[in-house]
Amino acid sequence: MDHLRKVGEMCRGTVAESARNLDNVRVLEDVAYIIGATHDLGKATGFFQEYLGEMDEKKRILRSRETTKHGLLSSLFTYAVVRRYLEKGKSDTSGALPLISFIAVRRHHGDLTNALDEISEIYAERESILSVVGEQISRIDRDECREMLRALLGDVVDLDLDHLIAYILRDALKDVRHEKRLVRILSKRNDILLYFVAQLLYSALLDADKTDAGLEGVDLRRVDIPSDLVDRYREARGFSESRDGINGMRNEIYNDAVGRISVWDLNSRIISLNVPTGTGKTLTSLAMALRLRSRLMDQCGIMPRIIYALPFLSIIDQTCDVFEDVLESAGIRADSGVLLKHHHLSDIAYRKGEEEYEPDVSLLLLEGWNSEIVVTTFWQLFHTIFSNRNRRIRKFSRLANSIIILDEVQAVPHRYWLLMRDALRTLCERFNSYLILVTATQPLIFNEENSEIREAVSNKERYFRALNRIELHPMIDAPMRLEDFEGLLAGELHGNPDRDFLIVMNTIRSARNVYRAIEALDLDDTDLFYLSTHVVPRDRMDRIRRIREGRGERRKVTVSTQLIEAGVDIDADVVFRDLAPLDSINQVAGRCNRNLSRERGRVSVVVLRDERMELWKYIYDGFLISKTLDILRSCGGCIEEREILELSSRYFRALRSGMSDETSRECMKMLSCLEFGDLGESFRLIEEDEPRVDVFVEVDERAAEVWRMYRDLRSERDIWERRRRYLSMRNALSDYVISVPRRIAKNLLMEDQGLGYISMDELPQYYDRKTGFKVEDAGEGSMII
Repeated sequence: MDHLRKVGEMCRGTVAESARNLDNVRVLEDVAYIIGATHDLGKATGFFQEYLGEMDEKKRILRSRETTKHGLLSSLFTYAVVRRYLEKGKSDTSGALPLISFIAVRRHHGDLTNALDEISEIYAERESILSVVGEQISRIDRDECREMLRALLGDVVDLDLDHLIAYILRDALKDVRHEKRLVRILSKRNDILLYFVAQLLYSALLDADKTDAGLEGVDLRRVDIPSDLVDRYREARGFSESRDGINGMRNEIYNDAVGRISVWDLNSRIISLNVPTGTGKTLTSLAMALRLRSRLMDQCGIMPRIIYALPFLSIIDQTCDVFEDVLESAGIRADSGVLLKHHHLSDIAYRKGEEEYEPDVSLLLLEGWNSEIVVTTFWQLFHTIFSNRNRRIRKFSRLANSIIILDEVQAVPHRYWLLMRDALRTLCERFNSYLILVTATQPLIFNEENSEIREAVSNKERYFRALNRIELHPMIDAPMRLEDFEGLLAGELHGNPDRDFLIVMNTIRSARNVYRAIEALDLDDTDLFYLSTHVVPRDRMDRIRRIREGRGERRKVTVSTQLIEAGVDIDADVVFRDLAPLDSINQVAGRCNRNLSRERGRVSVVVLRDERMELWKYIYDGFLISKTLDILRSCGGCIEEREILELSSRYFRALRSGMSDETSRECMKMLSCLEFGDLGESFRLIEEDEPRVDVFVEVDERAAEVWRMYRDLRSERDIWERRRRYLSMRNALSDYVISVPRRIAKNLLMEDQGLGYISMDELPQYYDRKTGFKVEDAGEGSMII
């Protein structure tokens, strides 16, 4: 009963804080409490109590019995109580709260399925369900249960236990069946708000349940952060003193954006920080978010979390390092309660104050986004909003009352623009969130003409016109063979011995071949780097760190796949880019002459081909490339940086007028029909060209030790100890794991698991220390980033 009361109160608190902009928030608060207070009522049966008292083998046997399982009985109690509550004149304009409550409780230990499928399954199996439920109810101590319900729910709804049980056994399943009619009505409304309400209630239950059960005694108090934190940092580093050149422009943009946010109309919730690359967007957006957070605390009484989302893992560490430096320069300890890094390869360690929690507790804290500033990936963010998976949806409630920063927002696939627009607008308008879009190439996800989105700076065109650091040279008249391109590069490299080069390729095979051709030139005073996702992460991040280091006596030449494009803070004098969509070209151009420290940089776009076709055809949508070629050809030659803003606007307008919204509309239909399962299967932010598998590469002695630890834990019989040991070493393991096509790696897979393994002895056959996994026998289409 203590657990049910605590979970109910936490659910109520979450909804009260998150749904304050909804019309029937008081009803939702009560329903959230009912969900939490009834979600485990099925554990009151004698069957479950017997299971709790047993050990080992007998416990496993009892656990598998239908009469021991508590989810379905609990969900029927929840359904009956919510219906009883709403019968007393409470407003439920959707009519769906009983069904949503039923689904949330039934699936609180699993993943969501489609609402219609849930209903059909229940009714199809009604005879066996009634038989099991009847047995379970017969083993409930009614006097004890009656007293518990009175204590838990007496202030919310008037209940008679005998009537409740009679309803469950006689009418509940029939009423659940009749919910089909409601779902069909919902499908005609095309309204996605109910989906958000359902996810909020489900998320509130999941988080409350896990918090009470697994985080007892953990300090979950919120932490205040000074609103002028970035100002202090910039002054301490001397950044704010510059008035000339690129640093002067960074200061002007910073002061413009931060000054405007201090007097911002809080009813305008979608903000665009659309300024040139290399002008300090990361620090500016953080400062904006902190100022906005302070105003919301003072004027609205809420303390928003700041969720900073990025498209690529390769730039998360870089961003976290900046934020940690900002915090600690002001004397604020950047522990996990203040700054949290979360993605699928994150270190499972949560530290607060002097305490570092055990891996299982740390995982609960990490996955619950229990921090003031969360740095995460687009994948984590959007697969929280559009998902049916229990672990992902748990943090859904953290999105309400938050400030979400989408850095490099142009990376959102255009097929999802309409879906993102409607979903993010709903999140902002109905759940009190704010959205800051950060980019040098603003996609037309939101409509600027009707003020859906407002600019963070007063005159962005002036900033774009003021910078002319690069020239863009389209070499697109005819496709070029790779051998000819390698000859062109040789001449450029020999002719410009003091200039840093960046060459960005579309496929791993072409990148590897170009790297080998440059290596064969044996260039003097040159450090040559190769980057692709077929290089183990530990080596890849070390190379990025070395590339980012300041200019030394030796020049740097980097050959990379597209992973280098957005946000990676490197600088080159000369850039070559195999043909890509215009926003990708603009992003890689942002790696050229970023700091305006030398003569104008040069970015050349080439169209490369192999013996079959142009290389862009292996990875890019032809629609995007056709619009890109239209724009580039219309320019008639060299393009200056000051022209890029207008070209980007023309490109995105062309995309919006010609693209199909079919994928977005299909997903939105799933939202309005509560088709959770189909949505979970259909929404794919990242599309894979073919099935892939993870492979551990034993590249050095540290890797060998990590692999020995991994093999040892596989033999651990205690499942909880095995889980604890895995969580404590997951980050070290991921340092040496690459993802490769399954058909290539099938000979490397361990018999008892899905993880491939390349030992030190096998390195010559399967892995090259410079260019990574060997894919000589693979088809070209499998060798993208």
